[in-house]
Parts: sequence; C-alpha cells; structure tokens
Amino acid sequence: MKHYISKIAQPILFGILLFGLSGCYTNLNKHLDREVRVRVNNNLPVSIDNQGNSTFNEYMNDNQYVEQFMAGLKAEFSGNKIVIDDVNPEFEVHFSQLSITESTKMEAVNNESSPDHGKEFELSTLNLVAKGTVVRVSDGVSYNWYASKNKNESLTSLRSADQIAKGTNKEKNQYREKSFVSGTATDLTQKVGRRSGTSIVKEIYNSIN
Repeated sequence: MKHYISKIAQPILFGILLFGLSGCYTNLNKHLDREVRVRVNNNLPVSIDNQGNSTFNEYMNDNQYVEQFMAGLKAEFSGNKIVIDDVNPEFEVHFSQLSITESTKMEAVNNESSPDHGKEFELSTLNLVAKGTVVRVSDGVSYNWYASKNKNESLTSLRSADQIAKGTNKEKNQYREKSFVSGTATDLTQKVGRRSGTSIVKEIYNSIN
C-alpha cells in the first residue's frame, strides 16, 4: 500500500516542484511594458586567464570577444523593448569587465565494468563572467548588474560516429572525452551577453517600477 501511495504522490510532488520553479524563473525575468532608451558604453575590458593545459579561449582575440558579447547583449535588448539611443537615453550601460577563465582538471572513469575503469582524462572548463552598472541619467543613480556562463568538458561512453562505422564499443563501456569544439568560446560569449542583457533589463525594470 505504501508503495502504491508513493507512486501516486510522485507526479503530484513533481507538479508542485515544477510550479515553484516556474514561479522563481518568472520573478527573475522582468518584462518592460514600454520602450526604454539606453546608451551603451562600448568600452568593455576583456580579461583572459588560462589556468590549465587547454587553449580554447585562443580561438578569439579580445576584439572578437567584445563583438560576440555585444551581439548577444543587443539581441536580448531587441526582444525586451530596449532601444539603443546615444542622443537622448534614460539609462547608460557601463561595463566593468568581461573575464574568460580557462582551467583543466583530471577526472577518472568510475565504472568497474568498463575496461577504462580508473583511466584519467584531463577535462577543460570555460567560465565567463560579465559585470557592470546601469546609470539612470535623470539623477545619476547606479545599479549593479552581473552575469555568468560556464561549460565543462565531460566523459561519455556513448558510441561515436567512428565507433558505429567500425562496429566497436557495442557494449558502450569504452570512455572518451566529450571535447569542446572550435565554436564553444563564441557560443558561450554570446550567451553571457544575452544573460547580461537580462540582468540589465531587470535592473531597469526595478528602477522604473
């Protein structure tokens, strides 16, 4: 009987949890009910720190990081009633820093049924952080904004296209590194730009409501 009740309760609890998470997400995303004009200070200092043995951050230079970040930021603005206006803005957006940190760590396969059990792989992490301020032009009041995005390489035992073609790893117990691709840095930079846009919109919303 207890087992039967728990089976009934699981979907109910899941629904409650999903509703709660949905409410939290809604609170994090503020939607403006009118157009707001902003001036964007394009001076975005870029900081790159490599703490490991991989070099994915080198796929772009400082100017390209700025370009991709701004593309993500402006895309988010355009969908949230933010109009860029250098002549008569209500707010000014300033950037303190866009930091890109690359690091590596060793991770061992933990699967005793695998011939690769105990084998170590060096996996990379890319972590991007952007922060700055939004200044209300009318009175100079400043609001801080912050955004981050990271991605980790991982291990996988799923068959690769090459393994399928060769008929190997049918047991799916041979491990390999699920590596970054050349576009990873570009993708993450655009995403942290979009998240920055969301954070900035939230601060503007709080300022005018």
